[in-house]
Amino acid sequence: MREKKTVPNISTKNMTIGAPMALIVAYFLPVLGSTIFQQLYSIVDSIIVGKGIDDYALAAVGNTGSIMFFIFGFIMGLSSGMSVLMSQNFGAKDYEKLRKTITMGFFACGLVTITIMILSLVFIKNILFLLKTPEEIMGQSLLYIIIILLGLPLTFLYNCSSAMLNALGDSKTPLGAVIIASFINVGLDILFIFAFGMGVEGAAFGTLIAQLFSLIYNFVHLKNIDIIKLKKEDFIFDFGLVLHVIKIGVPVAFMNSITAIGCLLLQYFVNSLGILCTSAYSASMRISQFLVQPSTAVGLTMNTYAGQNYGAGRIDRIKEGLGCALRISLIIAAIGSALLIFAPRMLARIMLSDSEIIEIAAGYLIIRGIMNWTICLLFLYRGTLQGMGFTFVPMISGVLELVARVVVSVLLVERIGFTAIALAEVSAFFVALALNYIYLKYRLRKLQSA
Repeated sequence: MREKKTVPNISTKNMTIGAPMALIVAYFLPVLGSTIFQQLYSIVDSIIVGKGIDDYALAAVGNTGSIMFFIFGFIMGLSSGMSVLMSQNFGAKDYEKLRKTITMGFFACGLVTITIMILSLVFIKNILFLLKTPEEIMGQSLLYIIIILLGLPLTFLYNCSSAMLNALGDSKTPLGAVIIASFINVGLDILFIFAFGMGVEGAAFGTLIAQLFSLIYNFVHLKNIDIIKLKKEDFIFDFGLVLHVIKIGVPVAFMNSITAIGCLLLQYFVNSLGILCTSAYSASMRISQFLVQPSTAVGLTMNTYAGQNYGAGRIDRIKEGLGCALRISLIIAAIGSALLIFAPRMLARIMLSDSEIIEIAAGYLIIRGIMNWTICLLFLYRGTLQGMGFTFVPMISGVLELVARVVVSVLLVERIGFTAIALAEVSAFFVALALNYIYLKYRLRKLQSA
């Protein structure tokens, strides 16, 4: 018989009751803080690398971004399968299944993580060659990413701990973990690069050490949540539950990885344009990713909100919450667009020194700014679908992103150069948004009429 009367710990948050807007804003703000701090220390990391070493070192680190997105995206997708099931179990107040999901989820995701780490270390040099990595930055790119890959199990544990807390409605603890990691990472970057004279390896070690401290912080808080204190029976292997975690998580994992493959192919086209474009793209992506973080936070918020309410059978609340989140997303889109369109050179100068590279980056940022609304709404609708457990169509949208990036790049890169890279990005966001929006409307209508 299922346990349903255990009282949750005070740090958890039930999002199936109360005013949706108040709940969404209260959850969204700490998630926003987390995503901004993550990107902030990523940008500061880039500034320290670019100014403390040189622009080529920045290009070397940026050149690995798509590869890391591919690898980390797959692992994060699997852990998100565990998170979705946890939020649904929490919403349904099925705490026995909640605990079982944790143990089986860790088993499935951990096994995949180790496998991916080994394969990545074996083939990483070949991948960098396939991407046409410029000879000037090959050595630094390889050194940086090998260190990061060796810390992959640590990354997996940190992501899972944050996913668990978020699923239970606690978005404040992950924020605290990220703030701690941000200050430690920045401090270590300055120490390793400026004081010790280290190269890109200093930035890599700083990232991993900071992540270790944030992981410890998360686990200390998880230990105090009564409803997930594991019992002996929770460790009994449940093949069906492992398959369920994989069924929900694998489409998200493939979506992330397929999207990352598109980014890898885009990196290939960027590198073919020369080192100046590689450096401009590296800086532009960091800036764009930072400005899109509020939209990422909306998607993560709706992932948990939709998951808990879907588990509780409250489809009406999902629709109401979606309307609230849409208003927030449109405000975010407008602010981001204004910055990208009217201050692109100022933004580029934060990380770059060369005036020619700054001009190249500015052109990319303006195009991203014009179409900024597409990626903002994409995160909203995709996050809602994934929270409800409908992860297959978002995966297909990842395939469409890949196709759009490749087709636009093949057709336009030789004709218009670096501008084609920006057009490929925004085209990918647009087609993915269209599919997720149509499918979400269909699903909600079907669920409400059932």
